[in-house]
Amino acid sequence: MKALKLPITNVYAKGDYCATFHLGSQQTPVNLILDTGSSTLVVKDEVYQASQDKSLTSTAIAQEVNYGIGGWNGPLVHTNVTLENTRGSAIVLANASLALVTNKAQFATFAKADGFVGLAYHHLNKGFDVTEYLTKHNVTPAQTYPWPFDVTLNPELEDSSDLTSFKHFLWKYPEQDITPYFTELSNHQLSANKFGFYSKRSAIHQNENTDANTSSNTLAQDPLNQGWLIIGGGEEQTELYQGDFSQIKVEHDVYYNVELVSVQVGDKAPIKAAPLQADKVKSYFTNAIIDTGAGLIVLTADIYQQVINDLSRVNTTFAALLNPFKDYTYQEVGINADKLKLEQWPDIIFTFVADITNQAANNKQSSQQKQTVQLRCSPQTYWQVNTPSFGKACFRFLSQLPQWPNQSIIGLPLLNNYYVVFDRAVDGTGVINFAQRQ
Repeated sequence: MKALKLPITNVYAKGDYCATFHLGSQQTPVNLILDTGSSTLVVKDEVYQASQDKSLTSTAIAQEVNYGIGGWNGPLVHTNVTLENTRGSAIVLANASLALVTNKAQFATFAKADGFVGLAYHHLNKGFDVTEYLTKHNVTPAQTYPWPFDVTLNPELEDSSDLTSFKHFLWKYPEQDITPYFTELSNHQLSANKFGFYSKRSAIHQNENTDANTSSNTLAQDPLNQGWLIIGGGEEQTELYQGDFSQIKVEHDVYYNVELVSVQVGDKAPIKAAPLQADKVKSYFTNAIIDTGAGLIVLTADIYQQVINDLSRVNTTFAALLNPFKDYTYQEVGINADKLKLEQWPDIIFTFVADITNQAANNKQSSQQKQTVQLRCSPQTYWQVNTPSFGKACFRFLSQLPQWPNQSIIGLPLLNNYYVVFDRAVDGTGVINFAQRQ
């Protein structure tokens, strides 16, 4: 099994990180968002051009995914997927599952990236076998690629342009779990069942020589917009971190579900994180997830408001700086960075339930005792300076989305402080290891 150290950049997906994958017989390079909050390998067909792929095989499976800020639907195909590092070492997964997006109206979901590689578990990677429907409507062969659900081509078929109605249509047909890409790597013993993630920022860094017209290639040369993905490895990359790892238990393998105990602003009283509502446990499982595909930390409404209150109590001038960012769209505007004095802002401390079993074994303590891990989010990461343009700054916390349960999404602003290793092979559901990054 190989461990690959791959360069990544945050310039194609508004601060989220992408790695370059190569698809099909033509080895088409695509920039895919690294997302532990989803499980599907999906790409815009405009870039990949599946019709020219001699390695492609079609299926009768259709998929639909909604990320909360956008979504897509399309056919499931199989083809070769290659990862290659700068030294020429490669991992090739033959016959990998790949979803295609052909509807250009859905491309905005990916910003300037070409798609997603979902790094979560199989529960989120649903497909539906629509053989019966295609056969009934004389689609020959009965396959979803080329995509038959385009009313401009097949007016008598279901209209796929409305994702909500199309999802309800798919639910009428047999559901199939699709094995996610990273799980397939492990199953085929192409890599160990773990990966490391090293990042520096949650928003694209702009310098005095860049602006809205600067190319992604130029922005990607900025070291602050770069990072690393370690496929099949982690702790051996000692140049990326210092000190020991702290270990958080993955409570459930839908997302990277963790248990958040509290959030604390500097030396203020810890803000207790409520458990997930009982009626949401069946679908969402815990009160927090760790999400590399989230450019902000999204806190439940009560925690968010108390964090704002506590920051404002640290310094009364902070309230006016924070207030605009209650509106997510202000991330595209920012405030003048010279108004910030980051040395005056406190760390924000997150407390999680640790990997109890391992720590109890090591410390010879009862496994019934809940042990915790504290992780610090520095003002240099929860504020992003020189974004969205040089001389501007953005606050990278947000209150929960209206349709979301009381579950916090722990995204890049916290992860930027650490080298993070997602070790999925431990204790059935896995653990997440955090060490101070270099």
